[in-house]
Amino acid sequence: MNFGNLLRNGTAEHDVRDWLNNNGYYGRSAKFGELELHAIKRPGWLQVFRFSVAAKTTSDEWHDLYGVLRDDERYRRLDIEVSTDLTIRDERLAEWSTGLIVRRRSRRRP
Repeated sequence: MNFGNLLRNGTAEHDVRDWLNNNGYYGRSAKFGELELHAIKRPGWLQVFRFSVAAKTTSDEWHDLYGVLRDDERYRRLDIEVSTDLTIRDERLAEWSTGLIVRRRSRRRP
């Protein structure tokens, strides 16, 4: 399956930046280390992305954050979970990807 045509990274990035703005961070200044499609369910309505981002809080502290974004276009449902712990992010990623087509890991990590 060719994931390239299904990637919606621009929309996913916008959604993460909005989440950051609504949760005590400055979304515009966030620096993404990774934002990649991790899993998908045919025909592509359900997509799971993983991301890492350095984000500045409203109290001027920078945090390294790891997150998972699940977008289900059938129901117009968007879920985002963020943690400072990579292990917690990977556990949620595995849970949300169960039963989906999982993309092989990229060369970059986290």
